[in-house]
Amino acid sequence: MTQVLLPVTITFTSLLAISLIPLTGWIGLRREKIGGVFRGDGDDATLFKRIRIHGNLMENAPVFILVLGASEMAGLGQKWLWLAVAVFLIGRVLHFILFDSSKRGFAMLITLLPGMLMGLWLLLQTWL
Repeated sequence: MTQVLLPVTITFTSLLAISLIPLTGWIGLRREKIGGVFRGDGDDATLFKRIRIHGNLMENAPVFILVLGASEMAGLGQKWLWLAVAVFLIGRVLHFILFDSSKRGFAMLITLLPGMLMGLWLLLQTWL
């Protein structure tokens, strides 16, 4: 087997890409259940929630993947990279659980924290 460059980033990105199929299907099933809503949310709170959970992941995951890959290339250890992935995923699960809660902001903080910390680490590695 060939040695893979950026194994943590490739693994996370691959799993994220695979997870989009069931997540998108989850939205499609709801669209069908409420009468075939093809655009928007049809004023259905459940469909709106599913669309936003998917959308929020797609808004945050690309930047996280970029900073994860840059950190891996710059030499951040695999334990730290996997910890960052785990915290990001915990944040995403909490976002799902707390979506209708006033504590949803906490879930976003957990989601964004590892990317921010890796970004700071990258700046320190680059300029100091």
